Amino acid sequence: MSMGISNERQRTHCYFRRCGFSEALWRTLIYIRHVKAGWARVARSLFDEYCKGDRRSSRGAVTARDAHGAFAKPRCGTESRSQSFDAALPRNANALADGKEMTGIDHRRQMRNRIAIDLWNALLQYRAITLASFALMVCGKLASVAMPLALREIVDDLGGSAPALVFPVFLVLAYALLRFLGDALNEARDVVFSAVTQRTVASFTERTFAHLHRLGARFHAQRETGTVVRDVQKGADGIGFLLGTAIFAIVPTFIEIVTIVIILARGYSWLFTAAIAITFVCYAVYTFVFTRRRLVVQRRVNALEAQSDARLVDSLLNYDTVKFFATEDVESRRLDDVLQQWIDARIANQRALTALHIGQSGVVAAGVAAVLLLAVQFVIARQLSVGDLVLINAYIIQVCMPLNTLGVVFRETNDAKVNVERMFAILAAQGVRGEDIDLRDARPLVVTQGGIEFQHVDFAYDAARQVLRDVNFHVHPGHRLAVVGGSGSGKSTLVRLLFRLYQPSAGSVRIDGQDLRSVTQRSLREAVGIVPQDTVLFNDTIAYNIAYGRPGATRADVVRAARAAQLDEFIERLPDHYDTRVGERGLRLSGGERQRIAIARAILKNPRIIVFDEATSALDTRSERAIQTELNRLARGRTSIAIAHRLSTVVDSDWILVMEHGRIVEQGAHADLLARDGVYAKMWALQWQQGELEHMQRKVTARAVELGPLIAQVSADLRGEIARRRVRWQVSIADSPLCATGDPAELKQIVADLCRNEIEHAGAGETVALRAERHANHAWVSVCGDHARPEELPQQTARRIESTLSAWGGGLTATQVGDRVAYVAVIPLRPVVDAGIAETARAQPAEGVDAIPAQDSALPSARATAEPLTGVTVLAIDDQEEARDALEAVLTASGARVLLASSGDEAVQRLADARRDAWPQVLLSDIVLAAESGYDVLRRVRELEARQSIAVSERMTAIALTGYTELPPQALHAPPLEDFAVHLTKPVAAEVLIDTIRHVAKRV
Repeated sequence: MSMGISNERQRTHCYFRRCGFSEALWRTLIYIRHVKAGWARVARSLFDEYCKGDRRSSRGAVTARDAHGAFAKPRCGTESRSQSFDAALPRNANALADGKEMTGIDHRRQMRNRIAIDLWNALLQYRAITLASFALMVCGKLASVAMPLALREIVDDLGGSAPALVFPVFLVLAYALLRFLGDALNEARDVVFSAVTQRTVASFTERTFAHLHRLGARFHAQRETGTVVRDVQKGADGIGFLLGTAIFAIVPTFIEIVTIVIILARGYSWLFTAAIAITFVCYAVYTFVFTRRRLVVQRRVNALEAQSDARLVDSLLNYDTVKFFATEDVESRRLDDVLQQWIDARIANQRALTALHIGQSGVVAAGVAAVLLLAVQFVIARQLSVGDLVLINAYIIQVCMPLNTLGVVFRETNDAKVNVERMFAILAAQGVRGEDIDLRDARPLVVTQGGIEFQHVDFAYDAARQVLRDVNFHVHPGHRLAVVGGSGSGKSTLVRLLFRLYQPSAGSVRIDGQDLRSVTQRSLREAVGIVPQDTVLFNDTIAYNIAYGRPGATRADVVRAARAAQLDEFIERLPDHYDTRVGERGLRLSGGERQRIAIARAILKNPRIIVFDEATSALDTRSERAIQTELNRLARGRTSIAIAHRLSTVVDSDWILVMEHGRIVEQGAHADLLARDGVYAKMWALQWQQGELEHMQRKVTARAVELGPLIAQVSADLRGEIARRRVRWQVSIADSPLCATGDPAELKQIVADLCRNEIEHAGAGETVALRAERHANHAWVSVCGDHARPEELPQQTARRIESTLSAWGGGLTATQVGDRVAYVAVIPLRPVVDAGIAETARAQPAEGVDAIPAQDSALPSARATAEPLTGVTVLAIDDQEEARDALEAVLTASGARVLLASSGDEAVQRLADARRDAWPQVLLSDIVLAAESGYDVLRRVRELEARQSIAVSERMTAIALTGYTELPPQALHAPPLEDFAVHLTKPVAAEVLIDTIRHVAKRV
């Protein structure tokens, strides 16, 4: 290679000599080429160091970020290194937006030219205002320049022999007027031009914000939110400075200096002009040299500020993780490490700034001294008057002040340009055609049926990480596809490809035969809805977050969507209902409530295709079951893809894909996959064992807890705090027995936390009331202060309480209690208790049904028989797992065979699958279930019995368990055959429940 280059150089040299060019010109060109190559090597070294994160790079060919955000392959062949680097420069905007400084003189010049052009275009949009501002500026400066002229006349006139004082007084007034006009016109200029500045800043901010949203997942995956936010904010501030302070400091200063120089040159000796000119040149050279040196330090300061902002935002966004691991000190040290570097850089920057200012002051002082010495010499020689000396002195002061201003403005302008460069680098970042940016001939997606097809799709986030390998499947319109597999198998990547957040490396994704790369992004995402794994809400109202699914939706539309998502009852309990703010990222709501809002969004959007991306994986089993019912309802009549970790949620899917390491290893229906005894069957067995273990653990820890004594114990424990705060303490407990299922210590801690939160914020003499009352199947424990709203619980405490209560089927909410709003612990009531715990609940017979004989009747009591329900089969339906466990324990101990169901769907399916002779004799159902009422379930059971031609006399007898102390409206209007024979109020005594079942099963 070196021999080839040497021969080429020799041929070029001979050609130069034949053309008559001199040897000196040849050597000059060679020298220029070497200099250019040297600069290219320096620039390449800096660029490589940036690309590799401040690590020393090799001396190989340059690498540059391509449009995908990954590193392009090194150039090879006969291209020189400088050419390779020059070719890489136009694509460096993505790298600068990464939060690091760019290198390359050409690229930086190109960026600054673009900034200048865009700012000039912004000024042209407001020509009239800009011209008016410039006119006011010029008039103000002319008034300032005229002031020393008036002052000279005043001094000379007072030094004369004229006795009249009229003329000097007029000049004094003129001098005062000129000073006033100079200041007033400058202020008027600022007021007029402020509209241009603020509108332009707002325009660039909105433009950058919109561009950030247009950029795709690749861009945002490589950026830190704090850094991007800082770049936008600092860039907007920089634009405001360049438009306002910089323009109206630099231009007026030059006008003033030029005018003063002209006046001195025309009216006085050329020596004054020469002295001022030399001062200007020295000042400018010194300022330019030292500012350029300081700029390197300033860039370091900016980079460290961006890093500290990013670290700060990242840590605060992960607030919970920091708390869970008690790593507050670790986070402080991480931030302190960056801040120490920032301090060192700021100190170095201040030193450079001090050296700059001292040097500038020295140059100005020398210039002033030279001009004044000249003026004094001319006055002594009687070539100038005292008024001339005053004028020159005033002009020198007026010149020096702008010089100092220019120094500050020049420095701050460079800082502003650096910040604006970072903002413009974001604007220059480009997406990928067919991924972030629509193709030029892209058309709107037309969904006719909703079929989805992945055709031999490969995908990799980067070259070293292949995620999907030859994924090939088809989802028929209206069918439900489930995708299961371990973490990292590529399940969620399918969703990202379907939404075109990325495009496949190979193959294609199609909807109704249309390649997603050839359709518009907006039409695609309007046609596909999603319920994500972790629903992050905007810090706004519940109504706003639901309406986000369809911009422009009315409040009535929002309410209908919330009702369809079973969210309306919860919202109505909130103090501000639909206008309740959800907090940052929705953290004031529980996980289940956030997921229901996501479901309401999807219902409001009403898409033809819906995706469930592990929508219940972050929820507990109880919340998952309730949410899954809503998801199943939402998927009806739509093409749906469910990404799932828990296999119990995909049993009813039409087709199931099993993925491992980016490949589809099995596919088929649930029953078929179990029969194959492959990967899916092993996953199912493992999860079933885990579920059984969790269920046994809950059964071991679950105990019957009477809330009355527990509340009394909490009140006794808080007696000291109540006395110390001098709070009036009130306790109110419902007359009916309140017996719950749970851990007594945990429930006691929850009540104590709610009480302490109000006591600590109550003033002396204020009332704090603790109430426990019954609401249907739940007990409500609330704590109210004298104020209209409760004191906000610490976030960590609120989450712990919510997590504990939700595990037992309850929750924490803020709702109206009397005339105030209070935190309420919602605790499920136990369906059945021993007679020693609660009073016996009386059964209320339905119309036309004989009452159950009392305990003192001739019927034998349950206590008289060891296993009074032997031979009786009971189907118990309750959506609360602890309630089912309690019923199972009592009835099994009495000899009954117990079948359990968590919903009406499950119960009806079990009956349909069972032989008629294996049907239970008694149906025991809660009438308030998660997604339906017990009356709906009973009606479906009666319809199933009718289809199977079961005689009325042989049909199951139904018993209702209810949390209502009075019969609900359905019981008053239901036909006798579709009504429950008996209504039992929770908590029912075990003895009464057993006797009731014996009576209706005719085992007396």
